[in-house]
Amino acid sequence: MSDSRFGIGLVGAGFISRDAHAPSVDYLSDVHIAGIQNRTRENAVDLAETCREHGRGDPSVYGAGELAELAHDPEVDGIWIATPNFTRTETVDTLVDAVESGATLQGIALEKPIARTLPEARHLIDRIESVDLPHAYLENWIHEPDIKDLRSLLWQRGRDAGRPYLARSQAEHGGPHSGWFWDGQKQGGGALTDMLCHSLGGNDYLLRDPEAEGQLEPVSVTADTETLKWARESYAEELQERYGVDYEEHPSEDYARVTVRYEDAAGNPVVSEATGSWCFVGSGVSRHIELLGPEYSGQVRSDDDSSSVFFSDALGDGDGWAEKQTATSGRMPIAAATVVTGGFVAENRDAIRAFSAGENATFDLFDGERILRLCMAAYKAAEDGTRVELADASLDSYTPPPAR
Repeated sequence: MSDSRFGIGLVGAGFISRDAHAPSVDYLSDVHIAGIQNRTRENAVDLAETCREHGRGDPSVYGAGELAELAHDPEVDGIWIATPNFTRTETVDTLVDAVESGATLQGIALEKPIARTLPEARHLIDRIESVDLPHAYLENWIHEPDIKDLRSLLWQRGRDAGRPYLARSQAEHGGPHSGWFWDGQKQGGGALTDMLCHSLGGNDYLLRDPEAEGQLEPVSVTADTETLKWARESYAEELQERYGVDYEEHPSEDYARVTVRYEDAAGNPVVSEATGSWCFVGSGVSRHIELLGPEYSGQVRSDDDSSSVFFSDALGDGDGWAEKQTATSGRMPIAAATVVTGGFVAENRDAIRAFSAGENATFDLFDGERILRLCMAAYKAAEDGTRVELADASLDSYTPPPAR
């Protein structure tokens, strides 16, 4: 590091880097985007130019095969991995090799989900831990101001009545924005691993006592998965034409429902209910989050925007601006500062603080592995049509049906 600023190296120049991590720098003092590596160099060049235009840094650009060079860049202090799931193992191996050969990184942050399978997750963690490199699990839900405040208020004011016993999360949109998401082998699954990892992670966070971490154990998982929309002929043809995937022959689930039964330290039941889909037709992402206790409840409804605009069909042929927007006419939300309200600024601030202190972030890759285990149990429960008892489940060699 050449000065007092923290330099972020972005691996991946896609949606999450472009619309979340790079803009988060606007709200973080003494932080800049120092480097960008992407397999398609042109995309990294475009994102680097955007960073310069907005005063987010003057990042060096690296293309295919140049990940080690990014790690050795003296301006880069931490690496943010925002690449497709099927590239994670190779990416982490290359970065750890670079550290072993002298790269002086302070930490690695990894976007959700941590991996496609538990063996992959364990490999990533073992490699990063082998060089004593701090790490962060980038799950933005648990950093969102509304969700954090909901948790803090209900636990603080409701503690005398009893701990929360039920968390519900629903997250839906109209489908992913890149072709690899639709490929079960590349992504590792479907809507469950894409959307339900948010919901399961958020519920897990809400149900855990802020003053007694580790006092909640998942006991069993039940689940249902379906392909409701995208395997229908007309929609499958759309996916074939747009992304080159065959959803009629090789579908992933576009809907999932998961229930996790926990027990608290006293043996009392605690329940997480999560649903998600790629079937929602609306102006963006629809989310409903609830936390219930003996004498209280709280809700976060992120599709209930207070500000909106309306366009008639005559103007409906333009580009959208809201995340996962599936129309360009009608009433649309004005998503002001979603990089803040969506938790991306807070998660990155937390990771940078931790890395600068030589520590893991508040949510690290062990948390990511724990949530992935719930996802694997959910797939197995849905596939077998049974309740999966986590104490007896053999999940370390399990691969979800869409990924086989």
